[in-house]
Amino acid sequence: MLKEIEVKTKQLLSDAIGDNTDLGYYRVHKIIKNRNVKINGVRVGSDMNVNVGDIVYVYLADREKNSVEVVYRDDNILVVSKSSGIEVTGEDSLTERINNVLTDAVAVPVHRLDRNTMGLVVFALNKTAENELLESFKIREIDKTYHCVVVGSPKQQSAKLKAYLFKDAKKSLVYISETQKQGYLPIETHYQLVKKLNPELSLLEVKPITGRTHQIRAHLASIRIPILGDGKYGVNKINRKYRVKTQLLCCTKITFHFKQGTLKYLDGKSVVLGVDLTQYYKK
Repeated sequence: MLKEIEVKTKQLLSDAIGDNTDLGYYRVHKIIKNRNVKINGVRVGSDMNVNVGDIVYVYLADREKNSVEVVYRDDNILVVSKSSGIEVTGEDSLTERINNVLTDAVAVPVHRLDRNTMGLVVFALNKTAENELLESFKIREIDKTYHCVVVGSPKQQSAKLKAYLFKDAKKSLVYISETQKQGYLPIETHYQLVKKLNPELSLLEVKPITGRTHQIRAHLASIRIPILGDGKYGVNKINRKYRVKTQLLCCTKITFHFKQGTLKYLDGKSVVLGVDLTQYYKK
């Protein structure tokens, strides 16, 4: 696939490509290094300044439309890794892509991740499993663990945060309050500092006890450690500095708890996704 970019302002080649595609920092530089870029018809292999009016051609390998990264599967459930930038349901969604390649079952999602949140998503492969999984998620018997890169460092190494959340559907935003107000629902979010990445960034492990819209993102932002790359609740100046366009939040572990039923064999089982979030920002 060929991408044509007309340069609008003097800038680095890598910035011009990054601003006009959904490619991450490291993929942009890999494409340049592999000489898959032309400036005004001349192939280049290193980052350099481009000028207003320059035409940049970027050669991208076509992404496999129906590619799905399966992390776990059995006769009843499927757990896949969702990348950033794709919805769980809808047109050209993760669900659609899965069902385009499945030949022996129909996959039904039993929970959601935000479009730009990465990580594990669970699908049921039959009606019995769907009912049991939906009920288990509803009564919070399935534990989800996330990792995220945040701006700043938490005051405490670990904490069990409690607050109240209001969802403004029209603005697609949520608001956090320390005290209960009309229309606000209780939330609880636990976190553990994994490590300091540099003087400005930290890596956290987070476990949402409740599962409200944008809960992790807004709750962490409310205690002044917003997620890097978050355009709604983060710090845009810092996001631009590290060249991150979407929140670095990933569901990395799901643990099942079933005391009875068809899925009892999964009781205590954890599905884990290994991911290095530091690869998604400029160091």
